[in-house]
Parts: sequence; structure tokens; C-alpha cells
Amino acid sequence: MTTKQQRQSLHGPPTGVGRLAGLRVALVFPVFIDVELASYQDNARYLGAVPPISLGYVAAVLEGAGAEVLLLDCPTLGMRVDRAVEVVRAFRPDYVGFTLATVDWLSSLKWMTGFKEALGVPIVVGGIHMECYPRETMTHDCIELGLVGHADQGLVELLARHQEGGDLSTVPGACYRDDDGEVVLVPENKRPRTDEGMPFPARHLWPTEKHFSIVSTEKYFTAAMSNFGCPYRCEFCILRGDALRQRSAMSVVDEMELCHHELGINEMDFFDPVFTMRRDRVFQICEEVKRRGLDSMVWSIRARTDAVDEEMLDALWAAGCRRIFYGIESGSNEILKRVDKRQTSTEHIRHAIIATKKRGFEVLAFVMIGNPLETPTTVGMTRRLLKDLPIDLVQIASLFPLPKTPIYEELMRMTGRDPWQEHILHGTPMKPTLRLDTGLDDETIRHLVTQTYMSFYFRPSFAKFALGRIKQPAQLMRGLEAAFGITKTFLSGPSAA
Repeated sequence: MTTKQQRQSLHGPPTGVGRLAGLRVALVFPVFIDVELASYQDNARYLGAVPPISLGYVAAVLEGAGAEVLLLDCPTLGMRVDRAVEVVRAFRPDYVGFTLATVDWLSSLKWMTGFKEALGVPIVVGGIHMECYPRETMTHDCIELGLVGHADQGLVELLARHQEGGDLSTVPGACYRDDDGEVVLVPENKRPRTDEGMPFPARHLWPTEKHFSIVSTEKYFTAAMSNFGCPYRCEFCILRGDALRQRSAMSVVDEMELCHHELGINEMDFFDPVFTMRRDRVFQICEEVKRRGLDSMVWSIRARTDAVDEEMLDALWAAGCRRIFYGIESGSNEILKRVDKRQTSTEHIRHAIIATKKRGFEVLAFVMIGNPLETPTTVGMTRRLLKDLPIDLVQIASLFPLPKTPIYEELMRMTGRDPWQEHILHGTPMKPTLRLDTGLDDETIRHLVTQTYMSFYFRPSFAKFALGRIKQPAQLMRGLEAAFGITKTFLSGPSAA
């Protein structure tokens, strides 16, 4: 049985089967370094070659409806726009699709414009960006169609109607221009809460053998999602309070089994913001993983320290989970309270991380610098927390206010402007960054991020940890490259921002 047949047998017939028979769709994930980006940190280039999960889902939906799909993971393949255009040209697509994130808008626009000019075929877009600025996005002539919402809820109908020259005004979530050139946005239906009808990502279309994370240890690695959306209310997060679509425990383990036995994947990282939000589902997943003998796989999750307990940690460890990523954000209780990160306190964070490490997990912490109330003193508190706790790895970002977040909405009220809207419409620069309730500017924050990285990673204890986990020469080279890049950023000083 082929991978596609297995995927269908696990979930039943795909929605819209045969509706797109004969259609050819190229999905392109660009390299986001062609133009100056709005918010990417220098360290982003060192985080690995992670598969584009969202496009994997889109590809599976299209294939399930009979379309022939090309998926180009350009960052992993090291493929610039001119080469990507040639590869897609040879495929002879009827449509070219992109998934959009607001922070990558200028780079994505450059790629979409290049494809439209070179090939002339319709460009179709989706992604979380379309939930923020769909009308502004559709003013750009290189884009013909857009979709707000999940691909399995409207994409097949959108493309089928467009091919037939039919009425798009009743396609949920459709975005297009009418005969007068006016942008039309069709309201989407209520989003489903379960994974019913959702296929697995079409991993056979991307180069699994080339994927890795900076923290992965196994040769064949992939990323996955067990939840979509997030019910928590952190004020800096674009997913704040987003409608939750949660996959069943059986579906999650089915995907793990398929990846391991059919694709030879030995490591899976779940990228949903909080894997552990439903305690009963976590235990169901762990039991099913053990029952099927999949506990030899290495897998990782993201969690909140207030959404784990010691019994859950025991179950995760027994099922093969070996790495937990916690969003601790700050060492200041005042900042945590200000951004509505509803963890009890840094003492609670301390207890959860110590309990996690006690069981043998690798612990990675996500922190942010530049939140409201941030000062050099609070950054010092964060550094002390990182070094005092048994944290193995840390990823640090500067806060960049994103659309749909309370922090950004407060900035809009204060200034009377919507800088992201201006950026989407006119390419207006997003820097210097507007910040809320902090006197720290971009240059200072950049310097504080780099100093915090160095204070954590340039320690003998980390060097010992890093050397102890290396299984492949490539891992050592990636680590050295990241260390060199961080050092170079630090030595160049804050003026490099």
C-alpha cells in the first residue's frame, strides 16, 4: 500500500475526491533572505531546515482531490527564486500557491511577483497572514486568489469553481477581485474543532533526508502538528485565543507510525504551541505509542509549565518523548503578569523545569526580550533564571508586535496608525520598531539578546552537554556555525541592528 493510500485508509475518502483531477498545482516555500525582513532575528538562519508543515497539509488536500502537486521546499534545497521558477516552469502548473506570514511579507511578495511575471499562471495564497490583512493582500495584482481558513475547508471548492468559471461568492473564506477590480472577501464557515477529514501532510513531496532542527539528534527528522490554534491569552501571541482544532490521540499516533515505518523517520517534533493542553489526550497518546511499539522514536513537544504535572511527565518519558520546549518568556514576575502569561510565578516555572529535568528530558526554554516593562534589570533577572535552572538549550527572540495581538492593538490606539497595514500596502519599513511600556530601542534589545545568548551558551557546562549529545559530525558543524554567528553579531555591536 502506498503512503497516499495508507493516509486515505486511515481517514476515509478525502473531501472533494476527483474534483481537481488533471489539475497541476505547484506549492512554493520561499527562501526568506532575499530582502530585508521585518522581524527575523539573526539566529533564525541557525535553527535548521524544518519542513513546511502547512504546505504539506495543503498538498495532501489537493492530492486527495485528484490534483498533481509539486512542493518546493526552497530553504532546505538552497533554491533561489530564479532556479525555483525554472523548476516550476518545467512542471507546467495551472496554479502556483504560497502560504503567507505577515513578518515575511516583503520576501514573499518578491517571490510571488517573480513567479507571476515569469509564468503568468494564477497565484493562490493562504496562511495565517490572510486572517490579518486579506483585503490589503488582494490589492496586489500578482495574486489572483486567496483563502482564509484551513485548506481542507475551502481550497478544493475554490480552485474547482475558478477552473469552471463559476461563482466564487459562496465559497467559504474565498478572497478574489470581481469584474470591477473590487476585492471580495467571503466569510468563512465556523472552523471545525476536530481533525475529521484532515489528511496527513504529504511528506513524500518534500526532501525528508535533508530536514533537521538545530536540536534534533536523529538522522531522519520531521515536524508535525497535533493541535491548531491556542486557547491561552498571551498578549504578544498572534494565536491568542484562536479557535482550537484538536486532533485525536489515534490520529496523532497513526501519523507517527506512518512516518516511522513508511518513511524511516526516527525523530518527530510537534510544533503546536501547547501539546499538553488536554491531559487525558496526552495519556491516550502515550499509551497508544507504547502499545504499537513506537516508543523507540525520539519525539519532542512544546508545553507550558502550568500545563504539565509529574504524572504526565512520567507518561511522556515512558512513551519516548525526550525533549520539552517551555515558553518561560521572562525571569520577571511583573512582566509575566503584564503580558498575561498566566503561570503562577517564576517559582512555579522553576518547579516544573526541575521536575522535567529530573526525569531525563532535555529542556529548551523560549524567552523574549522587549516585552512591556522590560529594562536591563529585568533582562538580568531572565539571565539568572536561565543559568540557575537545569535548562539545556535556549532560544531568545526580541518582541516584535504582531497584528491581532493586544500589544499591537494598544500601539495602534496610541499612535493612530496601523504600521503592518502600511507595510502590506506600500512596503513601508517596520523598523524602528514601535514598542509598548519600555524604554529599550531596537539596537539595545538586539545587543541584550546577543549578550543573553552568550551568557548562556559560552559556559563550560553547556559545552559538556553539547559534546555529550552529538551523534553525527553534521550536528557538531551546525553547533559551531551557530556559535560563530552569535559571536560575530555580538562583536559587531548594537550599531549592526
